[in-house]
Amino acid sequence: MSRTWIDTHIHVSDIGRDGKKREQMLEDLLDVLDRCDADLRFVISCDGPYYGHMVKNPEAILRGNKMIYDLCRQAPDRLYGACMINPNFPDESIRVMDACFGEWGFVMLGEMLQYSMKYDMDSDVAETVVRKAVEYDVPVQVHLGTYWHKRAGSSGAGMDHMGDLLGIAERVPEAKYVLAHAIGCGPTPDYVPWADMFLDTIQGYFEQYPDNFWIEIRDFQCKALPRTVAEVPSNRLLAGTDWTTRIGPPFQTYGTMFDVEEAENPFPAKVASFVGFLRDAGASDTDVSRIGFENAKELFRIRENA
Repeated sequence: MSRTWIDTHIHVSDIGRDGKKREQMLEDLLDVLDRCDADLRFVISCDGPYYGHMVKNPEAILRGNKMIYDLCRQAPDRLYGACMINPNFPDESIRVMDACFGEWGFVMLGEMLQYSMKYDMDSDVAETVVRKAVEYDVPVQVHLGTYWHKRAGSSGAGMDHMGDLLGIAERVPEAKYVLAHAIGCGPTPDYVPWADMFLDTIQGYFEQYPDNFWIEIRDFQCKALPRTVAEVPSNRLLAGTDWTTRIGPPFQTYGTMFDVEEAENPFPAKVASFVGFLRDAGASDTDVSRIGFENAKELFRIRENA
């Protein structure tokens, strides 16, 4: 039996970069799961152009999440929905959350894209939606800049994002927070990761590791992975690679790094590669199972159909 693997951070769009509708979006996405060397499941939220429209148009919030719902309802136990909103439009955000969590069975609020939608997590508007997530008992996935790079648009303000996250965690300590792609490194040595500073901050800020923080591993070859495995409780680690459908279809093989062409991926694009990196970092078989599947299953309260 193949290993079960849930990736908690996947962005998809049924509109390609050329602006054309992808008429076989579900089939093309499930093809990625079928080609994987594991029993692969995705937690999906919308990608561009959907979230770009959410910046200025509150009606776009429902459209983006309805696209996600239409995919998930056709692939139960394989695709799970994450609700992306813009707290700058609080009334529409709450309305869409009620649909996503009250009617459609979505499992997470996020990704919270504060850096692109121009809001702070440590704010009254964000607090409103985070408290609504608490009511539905769903975690909140908050963007953290994974690395700094001189190339424009690399979302490098990682420590600013961490400070902002700590602010909302003080406001709403009862919420569950997913630290999006916190452990990563980028594809080449000229990317400067924030992973060690994130771990330093958590270690220095809290007397013990906070029970309501789950950390996503994005780049499993990251030099900070051994430290992560050693310092973070294994039941608070998730696989969240930020894989997207921006290239294709056919879409790139799962395991291809974010913003990297598959032919240039620095390791074989397989779950087996992730497992190997985890074992080299000191993870036990139990740890690997927790990181790859069990933690997500528990956090999202996934009940598989018989």
